[in-house]
Amino acid sequence: MAVANAKAMEASNEYAALMEGRLANFPSKEEIAGHFLTIQQLRGELEVAREAERQREAEIEESKRKLAAAEAGKVAIQSDLDSMKEKHRREIEGRDRQARKDRYLARLSLAREYDGIHFQEVRARIEALTEYNEGGFELKAELERLKDLEISLEVDYGLASVSDPSLSRLDLPEIFVDSVNQD
Repeated sequence: MAVANAKAMEASNEYAALMEGRLANFPSKEEIAGHFLTIQQLRGELEVAREAERQREAEIEESKRKLAAAEAGKVAIQSDLDSMKEKHRREIEGRDRQARKDRYLARLSLAREYDGIHFQEVRARIEALTEYNEGGFELKAELERLKDLEISLEVDYGLASVSDPSLSRLDLPEIFVDSVNQD
């Protein structure tokens, strides 16, 4: 029993030492008040941080709303731009088509005028040759005169083509004597 008493006493002493250590480590009122003050300061800072976070979230939502509005505006502007491009493309195609048609009609008209003039020249030559033949003129002398006239006309034509460069740019079809409509 003495051994049991000694063990009980030793356990009691260890327990008392443990309790004294805990009491020694137990914070005082001042320390607890300091910790309480720190906790209150941290709660205040936490509340400020939460409020700042709410404001940031509100700003983010506002920015998202503005971005969505800007995107919608961008889509509308892009749609307007696309329709304007399409409208201008159609206008250009229409003008091009009209210009081609006008050019074709001008070329056709010019070719008809050329055919008419050529026809009149041929008819005049035929009439002149017929008149010369019936009138007893010397055909050889007249042929020489016509050749001289032809050379003179070629020179005049060459001067005309130089003095009016816009005619040289026309792409006129070649018209042969066989293709002239002789009524």
